[in-house]
Amino acid sequence: MVSISVPFPDDLRKKAEAVARERGLTLGEFVRRCVSMNVDQSRASDPLFADKGVFEGDAPADLAQNHDRYLYEADR
Repeated sequence: MVSISVPFPDDLRKKAEAVARERGLTLGEFVRRCVSMNVDQSRASDPLFADKGVFEGDAPADLAQNHDRYLYEADR
C-alpha cells in the first residue's frame, strides 16, 4: 500500500471524520472507499447513462416519484 498526502479544507476534513466515525471507520478507510467508489464505477453500466431505462409509448404515471425503481431494479 502507498501513502499519499492530500490537503483538505478544514470543514471538509471535519465532515469526513464525523461520517467515518458514524460508520465505524477510520478516516483513511472512509477516504479509500470514497475514492474506490468513484474510480471503479463506469457510467456506461449505469442505466441512467446507458439509456437502458427507455420507455416506448406512455410513461408510468409515477415515473417522477419512482424513477430509481424503474432505472435500477430491472437490473437486479
